Amino acid sequence: MALLKKLVIASFVSTALLAAAPAAMAKPATGKIENQSQEGVLAAFDESIAAAEAALAGLNGGADEAAIFDLMKDAKQALNRIESATVNREKERANALLKDSRAALKKGDVEASKALMAETVEKFKSLKEIYLSF
Repeated sequence: MALLKKLVIASFVSTALLAAAPAAMAKPATGKIENQSQEGVLAAFDESIAAAEAALAGLNGGADEAAIFDLMKDAKQALNRIESATVNREKERANALLKDSRAALKKGDVEASKALMAETVEKFKSLKEIYLSF
């Protein structure tokens, strides 16, 4: 009976250690920047504003749709690099405007896409102002 008890405890401990090892060795999620500095956040704001302005310039200049979609994707990725709890809600709203602009362009409504993209650029700029005023 004592031998059986030791065997059960030993198997339980080894199973628990094997189950915990992969979780302890896991890599953090990619794309997230932990403890991003203020300079890093401001640089991410500048990148996202520049990317959104480039997409708007492409729309106004009559660039190829594929190129404009790439510029919109770059703007979205730059916006997602901003790690600040103070602007999360407004960041989601700006992302929604960008999504609506992309959807309008997919449907062929270039004028609506231009208007939404102009609003998106202004929203991106206001995000930076919100962050700086906090």
